[in-house]
Amino acid sequence: MSTYSFKNKDGNIGIFQKENDTVHLYVDSEGYYEYYCCQQWSDWTSQASSDYNERFKGGDVTTPTQKSIEYYMLRFAESIDINVLDLYEIKNPGFFYPRISRGNFKFNYVNDSYHQDVRAYQSIQNSLDNLLYTIEPSKKNFHSYGQKVRELLILACTEVEYLLLRVLLENGYDEKKSYTTQDYIKCLPLLKLNEYTVVLEQYPNIETFKPFEKWAETKPTKSLRWYDAYNSVKHNRGGNLENANFQNLLDAIAAIHIIIEAQYGINVFKKFKQYADAKSVFRSTARPTWKTNEISAPLFSGDDLNAKWIGSLEYFSSEKRLL
Repeated sequence: MSTYSFKNKDGNIGIFQKENDTVHLYVDSEGYYEYYCCQQWSDWTSQASSDYNERFKGGDVTTPTQKSIEYYMLRFAESIDINVLDLYEIKNPGFFYPRISRGNFKFNYVNDSYHQDVRAYQSIQNSLDNLLYTIEPSKKNFHSYGQKVRELLILACTEVEYLLLRVLLENGYDEKKSYTTQDYIKCLPLLKLNEYTVVLEQYPNIETFKPFEKWAETKPTKSLRWYDAYNSVKHNRGGNLENANFQNLLDAIAAIHIIIEAQYGINVFKKFKQYADAKSVFRSTARPTWKTNEISAPLFSGDDLNAKWIGSLEYFSSEKRLL
């Protein structure tokens, strides 16, 4: 079996699989509509050896190429751009990295860990909701601070630490006695956390939140203003209480939203596309774009869309790298 990822000119990501004479084409059109077909490779070999269409005449019939994929795109995804770019062969189709979504197609992320993560986030959101009866969600109140904000900031940041730590440990990162932001920042390029932008669902015009935008390896704690604030109020409540302000709290909770989406996928908070119920007070307005050599793919089978993931690998175990 050979499996390829590609993009069309509009940036839609697709997967093309070939096993003997059976081929599968899958294209995700911005998450709104899916194109899928299961056909025979012999259709392409006949096309390539004929004069019917000059575009495909003389194409390679031994292995999938740009031309052969465009042939199936023209037949079964003609309503979107059929020009294939950035063709890349995926080395281990059917395998994924735990808690690293990267736009995984047809990936059912629901397990015990997912339910625990969602419950923890929901509890934090409930506390935020109660706080909003005291602090009006307004930019004028961003510098408001106090003990309740401090308590919730600490809770939110420890949840951020936990979620990032799980990415590391479930992907073969070295176990040690304690972990710091020098370890957590290893998740930044894996999940492209700095490319997310979110807004409050009910108050989208107050502010756009990019909690990881300035996260830098040279200053992994100080470059996260809200996380640095958490450290200061955790260790010196009396001297730094003003750092436990409303803006830092919102950034910390926005960070949880982003990490959960980065781990479980773009649809985790979308009511009609999610695999299990999960809600968020935030909504993502900008997300990472993934290159074709950064994604993994399931195994496709059957005339109807049937995608299967068969196992996981560890990102930090170099001998098992997918890419």
